Amino acid sequence: MLGIPLGPIVGGWLLKHFEWGSVFWINIPFVVIGLVAISFLMPENSSKISSKIDYLGIFTSSIGLTMVTYAVIRAGEKGWSDASVIILLIVGVVILGIFTIWQRYTKHPLIDLSLFRSASFTWGSILATLVSFAMFGLLFAIPQFFQAVKGYDTFGTGLRLLPMIAGLMVGAKISDQLSKRIGSKNNVAIGFLVLAIGLGIGAWTDLESGYWFAALWITISGIGLGLSLPNSMDAALAELSAERSGIGSALIMALRQVGGTIGVAILGTVINSSYRHHLNMKGLPSTVTEKVEQSVSAGVVIAKQLKFNRLLDSVQKAFIHGMDMMLIGCSGIAIIGCLLAFLFLPHKQHGAKKANKA
Repeated sequence: MLGIPLGPIVGGWLLKHFEWGSVFWINIPFVVIGLVAISFLMPENSSKISSKIDYLGIFTSSIGLTMVTYAVIRAGEKGWSDASVIILLIVGVVILGIFTIWQRYTKHPLIDLSLFRSASFTWGSILATLVSFAMFGLLFAIPQFFQAVKGYDTFGTGLRLLPMIAGLMVGAKISDQLSKRIGSKNNVAIGFLVLAIGLGIGAWTDLESGYWFAALWITISGIGLGLSLPNSMDAALAELSAERSGIGSALIMALRQVGGTIGVAILGTVINSSYRHHLNMKGLPSTVTEKVEQSVSAGVVIAKQLKFNRLLDSVQKAFIHGMDMMLIGCSGIAIIGCLLAFLFLPHKQHGAKKANKA
């Protein structure tokens, strides 16, 4: 609970006063503390199920996901018709297909596909992945908006993300009580609906929008995240035995990270493509236009160096247009998540779920 709000604030403070690598170095002491705490405080819990490491599964899944992700990112730079994008995407999908086939026939698979025989696990995992998809895209765009458009530094940006964190914590807090009244299925659906509303409001952002407007919609989005994410994960893990809960939890976390990674790649491509297509750089030399097209941050720096207000206005408006398009897409994803939860997530009362988990 403390780590969530402290992360952006401490990270922003480090970036303001130290080099960018400091946000990585600061994690090392926490890793050491975690290792010591696990070694001395966590009781041993061994499983009767023994398995070998699936090296081929690790290799094919890693290579396939890397190629697909890089293809999507490159598409934002070169376009979907670029030969390298098409080749990377096809090869990546083929490798992931090989990975899936291998998981079906190997004796010790990296992913236990039998987990997906449970509707609760399947749809809970899918919904948790969709939440991560939208959340990571949001976290990709908002800091750039605060810094490049509103002019806040990294520390100020971290502070201004707190409404979203506060909303997430409030949503997670009330979701427990809400589940007792209406069940986790309806709770997840409502969470996605609230998230869609927050993101939809954010899509109305323009150059003149004040911070209060951003604080409003990111708070609503945070509440939606807090309502939907914990209950989606609970639904996925509810029916698993104690021995399989570790495997299931690890798989859900992996799927969430994949969803977040693909989310940043796809939604970042939406922003970048829209940003480039809405720039007005008439009369500027090609060397300048190439740098401006790289990112909104580069565009703002160059416009300020040239003291070219028209270019600065164009860069900021182009980015906001791209961000609005991304938020519309995220809102659509949240609406899809709401429908999927309502239609396919098994209905379970909160008390039964708790008893099963115990």
